[in-house]
Amino acid sequence: MLLFFPLIYFICVAFYFFKKHGSWNLDVAATMILVVISLCALMIDFNDLYGDYGINLNAITLPTIILFCLQWTFVLIPIHLISSLTLYKHDEYKTWILYTILIVVSLNSFVMVYLSIEDIRDALIMDMADVRNAHYTDMQGSSGGERNMLRLLPTIVTSGAFPTFALFFWFYVKANLKTSFISIFLQIVLMLSSIVQATISITIAGRAALVYWIFDFYLIYSFFYKYLSKKLKRGINISALVVIVAIIGLFISITVSRFEDESNNAQINAFDSLYGYAGQHINNFCSIMQYGADSPLQTARIFPLLSKFMGIKFSLVDHYDNIVKYVQSEVNVFDTFGAEVYLDFGWFGYILFFILWGLMIFYIYKKWESLDFYKSFYIVIFIAFFSRGVFAWPFTNHYSTFATMLLLCFAILFKYRFKLK
Repeated sequence: MLLFFPLIYFICVAFYFFKKHGSWNLDVAATMILVVISLCALMIDFNDLYGDYGINLNAITLPTIILFCLQWTFVLIPIHLISSLTLYKHDEYKTWILYTILIVVSLNSFVMVYLSIEDIRDALIMDMADVRNAHYTDMQGSSGGERNMLRLLPTIVTSGAFPTFALFFWFYVKANLKTSFISIFLQIVLMLSSIVQATISITIAGRAALVYWIFDFYLIYSFFYKYLSKKLKRGINISALVVIVAIIGLFISITVSRFEDESNNAQINAFDSLYGYAGQHINNFCSIMQYGADSPLQTARIFPLLSKFMGIKFSLVDHYDNIVKYVQSEVNVFDTFGAEVYLDFGWFGYILFFILWGLMIFYIYKKWESLDFYKSFYIVIFIAFFSRGVFAWPFTNHYSTFATMLLLCFAILFKYRFKLK
């Protein structure tokens, strides 16, 4: 069976990374996510779930399976290079800048929750399927209208990679700052900030933000694993287990209620729906790479800020509705970032993307001898890209682009020394 190939391949890659480090690390953890996806893809095949739960009909071929493995190998290479380096602490004289950034980000995250509190309240008293249907009805019925400028900064710092940023610096504070009032305060507000996206996703009965948070936590914990004491690891393991079990319970309830609503079938199998959710990426990727050649050229998803400046209004629902007219398979957010690039830009865009990615790998290999603190912000972007790119193109709106630009500005701020005269 062709689906054994990615499973065996990624197990071998994970084993190679583990042997290379001699311990658990970020690259091993990232590869294990791909192992789980490959295993669930096998479960889809064993249970013949093709055509259910948003999964395309069986489209597995040897060329597309090999392409899937090559795509993710390219993504894993810079993660592996980063994992081999040592992260250095920030310059002490810039501690106040770091504290200020972390507090401002956290405060704006809380503001975003406050501004969304009415939607969250309504979601909690409605049936989950009704919440989701109402949300998509609103998306279809309006193109945005006037924006509340008070929401601008809070929206930016809860978009894109910022929940990943909050989790990364929760671990950074935990690993590097001595116990004090300010470190405890930062740990509390950063952890709360990291779950803002997942909290707001309640308003659409969304599952993705919960998965992103779990992936982010798992990957960042794996990155900091070598910097944490045994006592701290044990405490994090126990706490994370309790929280993740609770999240999985919520996730299952959302998944089952969603597919019950779509099929009008009360006998939905929870495990089948979870296999479908966790494993459809491979088959859907293969399907898109086979049948997506006629999709029209579109820039709004990959370059949302450019489209915003050009006055092009972007709706993900309309975007998929437009694509589905040309593609002979179901198009959704489970085909990985690579298939999304292919859908929007074809083979030229897909190949060009990986040429540019290859140049970035070469630069990291040649120039990065250590992880100076400012590179933390690049690591945050890498992890966020991986967590979300497993599903689709990770940064689909202009707020996410602003968020990425802001993180790059933080990197510049901590890279250079500035003197005030």
